[in-house]
Amino acid sequence: MPFATLLKMNTVFPLGLLALALAATQPAGAQQVTIPPATAVAPRPVTIARPATAAVASPVQAAPAPPAGDPYGFTAWLNATRASYGLPPVGYDPNLSSWASVNNGQQQSRGMGHHVMGPARRQNAAMGQYASIGAMWMNSPGHRAALLDPTIRWIGIAGLGAYWTFNAY
Repeated sequence: MPFATLLKMNTVFPLGLLALALAATQPAGAQQVTIPPATAVAPRPVTIARPATAAVASPVQAAPAPPAGDPYGFTAWLNATRASYGLPPVGYDPNLSSWASVNNGQQQSRGMGHHVMGPARRQNAAMGQYASIGAMWMNSPGHRAALLDPTIRWIGIAGLGAYWTFNAY
């Protein structure tokens, strides 16, 4: 009979399956051990107690790490802005800032509109002074949507001359 048929008919004992599995995976030169057949034991009724159910508090979303390392203070501004919209804070990720720097280099050499995303899911780019980029992005529906995306948890920002890039995931 084919092996699959034997399994369906429950005619292969667990120890036989174990022996087959061990024999198939036994390395060369390994010592063989004979396993004695199991002694039949009559089944006993078992009572399974269900655990008491306790009220479980709804999960609390942990806030990302504080914005340490953000050289511009943009994370603090963004978290204050997000809080005013009832959104959770984001953390600062230097890796996203590194990718933002790469994007700024592309913007500077090729002009605005050439995006290098890296691992980011959201990206804003701007040309202007740092003091005005937050307001510029908030006044643009698409850019505001990236800043206020409720699913982002980490951001990075970098500036190069007049070029600024915000990355988020």
